[in-house]
Amino acid sequence: MKELTPRQKKSLDMKKKVYDIFCRLSVEYEGNVTVKDVCREAGISVGSFYNFFESKEAVTAAVYQYLDEEMAAYEYPEDPVERILCAIERVMRLSMAKGIHFLKMATIYEASHTPTIARNDYNGRIFLSTTSDIIISALQNGAEKGVFTFTQPPWYYSDMIILMYRSLLYFWTVNNGQFDSVTPLISYTNYILDSIRTGRK
Repeated sequence: MKELTPRQKKSLDMKKKVYDIFCRLSVEYEGNVTVKDVCREAGISVGSFYNFFESKEAVTAAVYQYLDEEMAAYEYPEDPVERILCAIERVMRLSMAKGIHFLKMATIYEASHTPTIARNDYNGRIFLSTTSDIIISALQNGAEKGVFTFTQPPWYYSDMIILMYRSLLYFWTVNNGQFDSVTPLISYTNYILDSIRTGRK
C-alpha cells in the first residue's frame, strides 16, 4: 500500500477528529448538534467541514470505518468461543457508546444512501468488516481445534451473528436505549455456536 503524504495523513487525522467531536456533541446536545458547533470545537472553518463530509448526517456513515479501527486495536481471548463472544459484545458496546441520537442519524442516513443488504441469490458474505473477520478467523480456528463442525462456510455463521447484532442495535436505538441489547446478543450468539459445536446432541 502506498504511504500517505504528510498532507494526506493530516487530512485523515482531522477527519477522524471531526468524527469524534460530532459523536461526543451528539450525546451532549442530545442530537441538536450543528456543523458550526463541530467546527468551533475542531478549530476549523465550515468550508473545511464540507471538504470532509457532505452534511452533518454524512458524518455518521463513517461509524463502520472507525468501529473497524477500534475493533482491530483490541486484544481478544485465544479461545475461539470466548473470542467470538468478546468481539460481538465489544462491537455492541462500542456502537451504543456513540449514543442514541448519533445512531438514529446513522440509521436514517444509511437507509437513504446505501443499497439493501437483501439478496436474491445468497452466494457470499454480506457483512464485510473487522468484526466479521475476527469471528470468521475464530470459527476457522475452532474448526481446526475440533471445537466446531460446519455444514456451511464460516462466513455464513458470521453473517448470522452480525445480522443479530445489527438487529438488536436497531431495537436499542428505536427504543431510546430502553432495551437490553447485550444479554440477548450473547444468548443468541451462544445458540448459533452451540448449533455448530462438534459432537452436539
